Amino acid sequence: MERRRKKLGEILIAQGLITEEQLLYALQEHKRTGVTIGAILVKLGYINDDELSSVLGKQIHLDQRKRIGEVLVDQGLISENQLQLGLEEQHRNGMQLGKCLVKLGFITEVKLVDVLSAQLDIQHVMLESFNFNPQLVRLIPKEMATKYRVIPLFEQDGTITVAMADPTNLRTVDHLKFKTGKDIEPVIAAEKSILAAIEKQFSQDQIDMTSVLNSLQVSDELDIVSTEETAADKGADEEGAQVIKLVNVLINQAIQEGASDIHIEPLEQYVRLRYRIDGDLVEKSPIPLQLRAQITSRMKIMAGMDIAEKRKPQDGRFQVRFQGREIDLRVSSYPVMTRKRGVNEKIVMRILDASTKQLSLDQLGFLSKTKEVFNDLIRHPDGIVLVTGPTGSGKSSTLYAALQIIYDISKNIVTMEDPVELHLDGICQGQIMPRAGFTFAEGMRSILRQDPDVIMIGEMRDSETCEMAIQAALTGHLVFSTLHTNDSPSAFTRLLDMGVEPYLITSSVIGVLAQRLVRRICPKCREPYTPDPEIVARTGLRPGIQLFRGKGCKACNNSGYKGRLGLYELLTPDETISKMVLQHQPSDAIKAHALKRGDFDSLRRDGLRKVIEGQTTIEQVLGATQND
Repeated sequence: MERRRKKLGEILIAQGLITEEQLLYALQEHKRTGVTIGAILVKLGYINDDELSSVLGKQIHLDQRKRIGEVLVDQGLISENQLQLGLEEQHRNGMQLGKCLVKLGFITEVKLVDVLSAQLDIQHVMLESFNFNPQLVRLIPKEMATKYRVIPLFEQDGTITVAMADPTNLRTVDHLKFKTGKDIEPVIAAEKSILAAIEKQFSQDQIDMTSVLNSLQVSDELDIVSTEETAADKGADEEGAQVIKLVNVLINQAIQEGASDIHIEPLEQYVRLRYRIDGDLVEKSPIPLQLRAQITSRMKIMAGMDIAEKRKPQDGRFQVRFQGREIDLRVSSYPVMTRKRGVNEKIVMRILDASTKQLSLDQLGFLSKTKEVFNDLIRHPDGIVLVTGPTGSGKSSTLYAALQIIYDISKNIVTMEDPVELHLDGICQGQIMPRAGFTFAEGMRSILRQDPDVIMIGEMRDSETCEMAIQAALTGHLVFSTLHTNDSPSAFTRLLDMGVEPYLITSSVIGVLAQRLVRRICPKCREPYTPDPEIVARTGLRPGIQLFRGKGCKACNNSGYKGRLGLYELLTPDETISKMVLQHQPSDAIKAHALKRGDFDSLRRDGLRKVIEGQTTIEQVLGATQND
């Protein structure tokens, strides 16, 4: 009874029917009088009978636990004779007794659920007039929700309340926990109501997208600067004009929300639309399935791709002008197989906004000590500076920031990238084209004939490129490049693995910067809290320390995060590290020496400093870094 009473209050508050103060007063009255919470809320005028039953059904209370058939008879919902007929039907087909009685027409499913709610002490929720949160509903895919007969209702303190046809099925609860990554608290609802709500909510998303498309006026804010569209496109029919408008809206919205990528993915029942915002994919209202082919064709036309070729991946790009600034969009198509519809194309667009990429080292997240050493490294007249990390860790942004810092009219800076993500004024940027024979190794030969002072190589992928970069560094050039390694000491072992002679590495590499990206706490809803003692002990922080997290607000879409910042690990080799490289010692040994040296902060340590400063959360740092 206590469990159901607590959930009753949570549901009414989540639906906006009562306030927390009203519930608190009703609970006090319940303790004093013993009258049910629902009756007290109605008596006090906080809610009326119709509102209560429209959300929570009939509240049945049992004095003792009985079998379902006995309860139904005691409540006058069925007769003894109907109970016997139901038992006979159960014996024949093996179904649950309640379902047999509903099948025979002796009781409605809603009344049966009212009784089950009382028997199991699990709150019954009526879904017909329930106000759903569309984003919360989409945490569970439609196929999964239909299969398990479940639908999310609301979230409170990291726990999602989910309506289930069978709340006693612990395996289903475990599946939902795994899918959402959150704790699950079940309530009970009629199976038909759940299926109807699922259909309504997921179809409503498609209706919303279509209605938005019909109601939107063509925006002058988004202007296609460079595209391969033909005169036939400009004279498109009404349906074609709608598709053009929808594509413009998708791009417009993504840029406004600060997305780095747009994902358009064909599924069986609809086309899923997701934006990558601050490193995480955020699902938006799905696109109606009937517009899939037109939208794909429109994007491929804009990017100069072959619309007739659907069997192999393609790449393209185009440019738009948005609110006075020009933005590049890099488009990639990839054929995917769907069970019912065969081969369809997934489209991903990378948004390259120059105005948001030109960041200083402070804005990227460098702490003062690391920034000072890195600033000194990038001003060396020669040598190699490596930036390492996985794909999407912000290596290009760091290199671009470094080039902008050292740019001077007296220096010739030449880059070789794959691809050029951001155009920098005054810097000669080249893009490799392997199909045309323009590889990193070939490019290095040409760059050295261009009288460069500073060279940036997008990535050192093979031993030939590495050796040419080292030769450039040894002949008086400053070289920037990237490697895919987990930390900075591993850069030395990676170069050794690629066949570079150890004496060449020690004489040319002057610094290695490893990095990761984590989400930044939203400044508008940042609040202090005391972390769990177990996490504090695990990370070596001071017991009782006060940290920060985002509460969630409109500015950050209730995520608690806004933007990203880097975690950095800068290693400058000394005489001991040079000897260790010459001896082919493992990266762990190099890292252990650097940590003992006292002037080296690992990724984990840099992250914890930013946690203490309130820039990010401890969960973000633990998820992005390894223990030292």
